[in-house]
Amino acid sequence: MVLMSHSSYMAGADQTKKRKTMKLKHDYWINDEGKIGKGKDGELPKDWAKGKLLAIAGSEISDLQAKEWGIKETKASKKPTENKAK
Repeated sequence: MVLMSHSSYMAGADQTKKRKTMKLKHDYWINDEGKIGKGKDGELPKDWAKGKLLAIAGSEISDLQAKEWGIKETKASKKPTENKAK
């Protein structure tokens, strides 16, 4: 029988709270070279002959997936910076 203390149980809960999701504004595609680009309305990005659809606009992905794909955060989703002029 394994006993689990309250503090070790709560440590696992903290890790799940840190995950954030972001709603995509564009369709994201990947080409044969592994480059990821964004398109609009189901169309491939400019100058692309072919590619595979990764995610459509309006879908939600985790912040870890966004970092892996190289998607930058929008200004609205960034944390406010601290005013250092005190």
